[in-house]
Amino acid sequence: MKGMKQVKCMKARLRGRRLTFMIFTLFTSFMVCAPMQAQTQNPPVFRTRTDLLQLDVTVLDKTGKPVKGLTADDFIILEDKQPQKVEAFTAIDIPDTPPPAAVWANKVSPDVTTNEDGSQRIFVIVIDDAQGMGKAGRLPDLWALREMKKTVALFIDSLSAVDAVALVYTNGTRESQNLTTDHAKIVKAIQAYPEDGGDILADSCLGQMYSRNMIGAVVDHLATIPDRRKAIVYWGAFLPYMNDCGSGFYWDRILQQAQQAHVTINPIDTMGLRFGSVASDKYKSLADDTGGYAVVDSNDFAPGIRRIFLENSSYYLMAYAPTNDVEDGRFRRVSVSIKGHPEFEVRTRRSYWADKRKPGDAEPAEPPPNLKSVAGLLPESKLSLRATAAPFVAPAGEGADIAITLGIRQPPFAQRTPEQVELLINAYTADGDPRGSDSQTISVTVPAAKADRDVTRYEVLARLPLPKPGKYQIRLSAHSLASDTRGGVYVDVEVPDFAKDAVSLSGVVINNALAADPVAPVRILRDVVPVVPTSERSFVPTDVVTAFLRVYQGGKVSAIPIKTTVTDAAGKVVVNKSDTIKAEASGEKRAADYQLRLPLADLKAGDYLLTFEAMVGKVTARRDVRFSVR
Repeated sequence: MKGMKQVKCMKARLRGRRLTFMIFTLFTSFMVCAPMQAQTQNPPVFRTRTDLLQLDVTVLDKTGKPVKGLTADDFIILEDKQPQKVEAFTAIDIPDTPPPAAVWANKVSPDVTTNEDGSQRIFVIVIDDAQGMGKAGRLPDLWALREMKKTVALFIDSLSAVDAVALVYTNGTRESQNLTTDHAKIVKAIQAYPEDGGDILADSCLGQMYSRNMIGAVVDHLATIPDRRKAIVYWGAFLPYMNDCGSGFYWDRILQQAQQAHVTINPIDTMGLRFGSVASDKYKSLADDTGGYAVVDSNDFAPGIRRIFLENSSYYLMAYAPTNDVEDGRFRRVSVSIKGHPEFEVRTRRSYWADKRKPGDAEPAEPPPNLKSVAGLLPESKLSLRATAAPFVAPAGEGADIAITLGIRQPPFAQRTPEQVELLINAYTADGDPRGSDSQTISVTVPAAKADRDVTRYEVLARLPLPKPGKYQIRLSAHSLASDTRGGVYVDVEVPDFAKDAVSLSGVVINNALAADPVAPVRILRDVVPVVPTSERSFVPTDVVTAFLRVYQGGKVSAIPIKTTVTDAAGKVVVNKSDTIKAEASGEKRAADYQLRLPLADLKAGDYLLTFEAMVGKVTARRDVRFSVR
């Protein structure tokens, strides 16, 4: 038995190492079709002082509403009962979430991602399926399963357009979704949760270890993101907190990290109202220890969801330099109160562990600059990037070629400038295994910026071979030698099984024949696609824009019906076109090209959804592109 437990623990550790990359290379994917809200308020940056301890603080009145309008002078901060001076202070007030500009905004992901950082809050949804989601004994609790999905949907609907969110499962990890502001991806990830609650681990302590380790990994990785409001929202029926299976030591470490990085944990008991149960004490204790809010002892989760958002919509970010600056690794207690208002409830972390350094300790080595820009949870954004990645069957007929378009935006170049872009491309599987890489230096001549433009724009093209179908994350790092700035961007791409699927579609490539932005190298994709791609998705009525894709058949060659629609923001179909194409049988290549000229002159200003659907029998392949007319 002891040997069996050791094997299980070894497997769990190996699994954890593999999942660390998959789940927590959390990235930001910003919607290019949705304009940034004018009320967006960027968080403060406290990077000028390395000795500052940061706090995020929520202040609530007697009714539970946030108290706004406070200043740094209103706060009393004590560390081990010693007064502390506020060195940096910012009040954050995020307005109520407006409805999406388009009815399909939370259902369809854009095909362009960008590193233009505008996220306000960072949430990580943790679904605890390692121990069963809402299981009574060994049987599924259908009410708990249904309510869990409903409350996650409510949570997603409550997000603002600039909130970044991830969804992770503690056991069914392949359906997890990395950090994104593309909320359609989160909806898709939660819809994948099985109706019967999925498999649970027979060994309860092993299940608790999976769940605990996942929460710990989320905290560790969120701790690397500075100057942000970061909240974990946990859904589970059996929170594995503190003393279960001898896990107290591990939870002490998780709490220490969460408190140091001001990460709040907001646990939700999916079993609802449990009469005579002490389980809710664990949920409340974990929330109190991290400054979060626990949703327990109720069959109506909506008020709790609203409370979590309320506490994360109006708060204060501040920092102080501890008067006790000895790096002794000791436990320190923190107390925050409001002058003259003892009735106000103040929610923040209540303690932390001081750093501990030994004489001669060296700072950890940083990765090379080109890797550093894509090594974190959020890609570096000093160089503004927009990227698309479209899969095609490789010209040689084996594997796939990913056609990559990288749009670069910089402050205006005053004169014609010879530019060189150092490009690094890495591809990873859903498990975090590397599957392809490339590096190159691309030369492009950038003209002087026009008087009516506040940015210089140009695009570079690349391709990356991938041997097998599947889901991949492609990480792009770019270094502009002209401005000596770097940026990174993370792109998800799913490669169909072109050889076996009855029908499949390549990615969609958009070409603007009147585009004035320089592109290089123009010939690199010539044997993959017949048009020059662009990453732009906003056009004027006079632009000549064509959408191109390739239809593949894995079985018998036959006529393929293909339907193309353009849907406006209100959900009305304004273009409806049906065609029939036939794939050409050439060896193992069974493919047909399809192009559509977008009728921009006939479209009013606004957001649109372009959809392609190809059908063979009962199999339908679909691709979507979001674009706008200005």
